[in-house]
Amino acid sequence: MLFIKRLITAFLDALFPNKCIGCDAIIPKGESVCAFCLENLSKTNFDTRCKVCGNLKKECNCKYHIFHFTGATAPFYNDGTAQKIMYAFKFNRKLHFAKFFAERMVISVKSDFYGTDFDCVVYVPMALKKELKRGYNQSRELAKEVSKILNIPLIENALGCNGKRFPQHKTKLKERFANVKGMYFPNVSLSGRNVLLVDDIKTTGATLDECAKALFKAGANDVYCVTGLISKRKQKKR
Repeated sequence: MLFIKRLITAFLDALFPNKCIGCDAIIPKGESVCAFCLENLSKTNFDTRCKVCGNLKKECNCKYHIFHFTGATAPFYNDGTAQKIMYAFKFNRKLHFAKFFAERMVISVKSDFYGTDFDCVVYVPMALKKELKRGYNQSRELAKEVSKILNIPLIENALGCNGKRFPQHKTKLKERFANVKGMYFPNVSLSGRNVLLVDDIKTTGATLDECAKALFKAGANDVYCVTGLISKRKQKKR
């Protein structure tokens, strides 16, 4: 019986080999990214980033906007292979990629928010119509994995969403804060809790900031944010 099981396993491994989530190269079972893709991921650097907005210090947004969240972090920048993997996860139902990002997000949390005791994990909600159309909320999938790894309770539906006037990615950067104003509201009490807020991508921080406001209304003590990717500010052409 054991021989037959091994034979079936070997057959399935040959028929459906484990592939790199970045380039589809065949890699050892149990791994998610090949050495080449892992090396070429655009990783963030704690020493060169603002500890509040999470951006590069030279691109810090804190001088333009006072953020309500305590700090923000992310393991990768929103470009290249990391972006390709995230978009496959976000738009093409590659839900197993959530674990890959969550593992790196947790490393960022432990590094950047060292010494902080979190009481719960929450996630950025989606408008119901959008979530039904996509079939899942990618931020919730990330939050579930982060919660498991950190062994911190995940609070389902801690925040609600009224919907946005326009999708954030179709809105000009300067308009993003106005676009999400008042769109999120608390569904539970978070009195005195330190909250870890999870989302997929941080661009301007408008969505995270508005969610943080709602979490403070719910009584949160501090709100820290972690995303899979963080966008660099686009350089103006000369």
